[in-house]
This record gives sequence, C-alpha cells and structure tokens, in this order.
Amino acid sequence: MSDINKIYAGPGIFTWGINADGTEESDAITIDLTQGGINFTTTTTYFEPTVDQTGTAPVKSIVTGTTGAINFETPDMDFEKVVSYNPNASKVIDGDTPAKVKYQVTGLAGKELPRKRAVIKPQGITDPSRFIYIESVGIKFDMNAAFVLDNNLRLTVAAMAYPDVNATPKGLLYTWGDITATA
Repeated sequence: MSDINKIYAGPGIFTWGINADGTEESDAITIDLTQGGINFTTTTTYFEPTVDQTGTAPVKSIVTGTTGAINFETPDMDFEKVVSYNPNASKVIDGDTPAKVKYQVTGLAGKELPRKRAVIKPQGITDPSRFIYIESVGIKFDMNAAFVLDNNLRLTVAAMAYPDVNATPKGLLYTWGDITATA
C-alpha cells in the first residue's frame, strides 16, 4: 500500500560545488530563489535491433547511455555566480573607480564547461534521504531577460548531468538520498 506521507511538495535549492561527503566546496554556488520550481529529468538512449521477420519492430532494447538535465529560472541576478560556471563570462573592474564593474559574455566556440557535483534540496528540509546529488554537472547558461510590465527579470539556468566515469560505481549519474551511506 502506498504511503501518503511520502508525497512531497515545495520549492528547492540548487547548489553547484559539493564535496564527496555532501558538504559544500569553499567556492560553491547556491541558488535558493527560483520561479516555477527546479526540474531534474533523465534521458536514456537505446539501440533497438530488428530482424527481417519482425519488420521495423525491435526484438530487444539495449541501453546506450543516460544523461540528466536540471532546469529552472531564478530572479537571482548575481552575475558573480554566472562568471563561476560560464567560461564565456568575465568580470571587469574599472581601473580608476573599483566600484564600477561590468560583466561581459562572449560568444566564441571551443570552451569546455566546468563540471562539479551538485545537489537539489527541498527548501527547509534537513533529511538527506530527500536530497538528489548529481555527480557531474555543467551549467549551460543562456540569457533570457524579459523586461515586462507584470513580471520580474530572471535568468534561465539549464544544466547537463553527465555520467562520471571516475566515480564509484563507474558512470554514476546521480544519488538519491544520503550521499555518505556506504555498503
């Protein structure tokens, strides 16, 4: 029988830069203001061979890989955070007036996204069984600034979760629950 006490709701917090023991790295980025919630989804691809006798109907499915995606919008317009995870973003401090700062984003190809472990935690929850640790996350940042009458300015955050070939078990994508649990 299902347990209605295990139906969860509420906003989440995203932190990028988590150590193996679940603590935050010294330069971790936390985004705790979201609009529309945080979505974490996985996508698995398959090779599905056919034989002449079954036509285009596959005879079996073989997993070829799984990735994850984290998507949300935030009204947190702190570009210091963007500079940390976007290799095309930089901060310029005026040489004469240090209080004058600008952020620049270039559009050139060839820069690899930095990857770090991340965690999604429900707001106000301290029970680690409710946390989702994503092993290797690169944040794909694209501006989607809307200046409209009846809404606020916000940034769109789309992150990619990659299987970590150096993790145990090899290829670890995410951990649901207490990351410190051992076998």
